[in-house]
Amino acid sequence: MEGRYETDKIAQLDRRIVGAVGLGYQWIESDDMNFSTEAGVAYLTESFRNSSDDNDETSAHLGYHFDKRLTDRIKFINDLTYYPSFGQFSDYYLTTTAEIRASVTENMFTNFKTIFDYDASPAQGQGNTDVKYILGVGWDF
Repeated sequence: MEGRYETDKIAQLDRRIVGAVGLGYQWIESDDMNFSTEAGVAYLTESFRNSSDDNDETSAHLGYHFDKRLTDRIKFINDLTYYPSFGQFSDYYLTTTAEIRASVTENMFTNFKTIFDYDASPAQGQGNTDVKYILGVGWDF
């Protein structure tokens, strides 16, 4: 099960809400590497600023998660989720992340993350792609 809510002023996205259910399988599970896939059904709604191109649709939900420990303290993490519309296959939303995470203490880490989003039907006058770069500090509980 997945839930997502986001907004993006630059992309003129007032809100995007995604709710998804499905099944997944853990193909690899070890201390230094993990890989899993998932598939299911999602409901996606998008509302754009200054536009009547709002979007409500049922779509497939396909994705994977991969992480690999590079050293004792550094890990690479990659996720991808793809939401193709059932109504029009050429209309889809895709999001993927790539992250390098370094442990500072047993429960604290610092990271650099890139988030790439592609919306086949963006707000009027906006591009299809949106890239975010995040430098952060976090905690594992």
